[in-house]
Amino acid sequence: MVIFKKINFVVIIVLFFGIILNILPIADNMNSIKPPILLLILIYWSLAFPNQINLTYAFIYGLIMDVLLIMPLGYNALCYTITIFLILLYYPQIRLQSSLNKMLSLLLILIPFFLMSTIGNNFLKINYNLFDVLTSIFISITIWPALFNMLRFVRQKYIP
Repeated sequence: MVIFKKINFVVIIVLFFGIILNILPIADNMNSIKPPILLLILIYWSLAFPNQINLTYAFIYGLIMDVLLIMPLGYNALCYTITIFLILLYYPQIRLQSSLNKMLSLLLILIPFFLMSTIGNNFLKINYNLFDVLTSIFISITIWPALFNMLRFVRQKYIP
C-alpha cells in the first residue's frame, strides 16, 4: 500500500510538470507544432505501471488540459483516454521492443490521437495546418527517447 501511494505521488508531481510544459507560452508560429508533452508523460507512466496509471488518469488530466487551454470540455479528455486505452491494450508488446521499435509503436499510437484532434479541430472550426500536425508528430517521436530515459531515471530514483 505504501508503494502504491509513493507511485501516485511521484506520478502526480511529474504530470504537474507536464501540465506546466504544455501550457507554457511560446512563439505563435511554434505553438501549432508543440508536442503533447503531458500525453507523452502519461504514455510513459501507463507503460511503466499499467495497473496503477490507467484511463482515469488520462481522463482527469485531459479535463484539466481542457480547462486550462479553454477548450470544449471533454476534447482533450477523449483524445487522451483513447490514446492511453491503446497503450494499455498493447503495452505487453511495446514494453518488450527495442528503443527504435518503441518509437515506431509510439508513432502508430499517436496517429489516432492526432487524427481525433484534427477531426475535433475541423468540427469546432479551429484553424490548423496539416503540415503542422505532421511536424508535431515528428517532434513527439523525436523527443520520445530522451523523455523516456529521463522519466525512467525519475522512476528508478524515487519509486522503489
